[in-house]
Amino acid sequence: MKRLISTFMAAFAVLTVTASIAPAQTASAQSSAALSIVPKKTYQIESGKTVNDKLTIRNIDSDIPLELNLRVIDFTFTDDGGTPKLLLDPDAQQTKWSLKQYLTIPKTVKVEPGKSKTIDMSVKIPSNRGAGSLYSAIVYSTGASDGGNVGLSASGVTLVFANIPGQVNQDLKIEKFGAYNLANGDKPAAYTSLTTTQPQNIAYTLKNNGNVTEAPTGTITLKGTFSKEQTIANINPNESLALIEQTRTFVTCIKLKSQDVDFNGTKTESKQCADPGLWPGYYKATLNLVYGQNGNATKEATSIAGFWYLPWWFVITVLVLFGAIAIGITLLVRKFRGKHHTTKRKKLLRRK
Repeated sequence: MKRLISTFMAAFAVLTVTASIAPAQTASAQSSAALSIVPKKTYQIESGKTVNDKLTIRNIDSDIPLELNLRVIDFTFTDDGGTPKLLLDPDAQQTKWSLKQYLTIPKTVKVEPGKSKTIDMSVKIPSNRGAGSLYSAIVYSTGASDGGNVGLSASGVTLVFANIPGQVNQDLKIEKFGAYNLANGDKPAAYTSLTTTQPQNIAYTLKNNGNVTEAPTGTITLKGTFSKEQTIANINPNESLALIEQTRTFVTCIKLKSQDVDFNGTKTESKQCADPGLWPGYYKATLNLVYGQNGNATKEATSIAGFWYLPWWFVITVLVLFGAIAIGITLLVRKFRGKHHTTKRKKLLRRK
């Protein structure tokens, strides 16, 4: 009986433990105040070649003209998320992946109310520049043209990437993988191995030790104790990037749903997490990740993780069940002992 009680208490103790760069936007433009611009430009440029392109700037305000100063700055990362850290200080040290010296744009532009204006831009890569990724940002501002800490609320940014083909150093390392809870109030985002609420996200954290930006792809398979295996077919639906030297956490939905939304009069697809319909129990997740730049061998990386999903209703049900079993066994033992004692007394009385 003592062993049964110990087992029950152990089960109770276990069950009551509680626990890209900004993603490449699917919208055709991003807006800041009266400014509408393309948020990202990506080029494949061979060493010694030049790419000429156009930038379209739209003034959403129908009454006031938009007079902008343009400058090229470097950027890096702020954390393991997708928010770029813009190096707005004109004296900021140039990054090793800077595109600034190869990118040419006008210094000023004026856009009439309710109109759009197209300006020329060019990216010229020198012949002695080796393979890899270079990137900087174009900042559009109504502030002073000589630089300074311009607030993003009064400006817009286009991130510009140039991939130079050739033999590059590709090296992504998986540092973490598993079920993931998004930030909620004062609670920061975090991986979890035990949750009482149905998880909607799985995440993986990569460290980019190479000299080229990477947009990983691949699949995640999820198998539960009481459910069929399911596959997350697209683990990077927004084609988000791991920047050079960045440790980046990629978060994906266990079940994804898409819907059309209206953005400044333009229909665009919005992707959100849906209820994955998981049953309580233990889940094993397997990450099969693929990455690689054109002209280089495709690389693979794998990782396995597990987590428990134990909702409170399930915990309470199990505890009640364990309690009922314990009580039932106790009653049976008492009944057996009572019958045994009665039989023994009858035998003793017969002998007398």
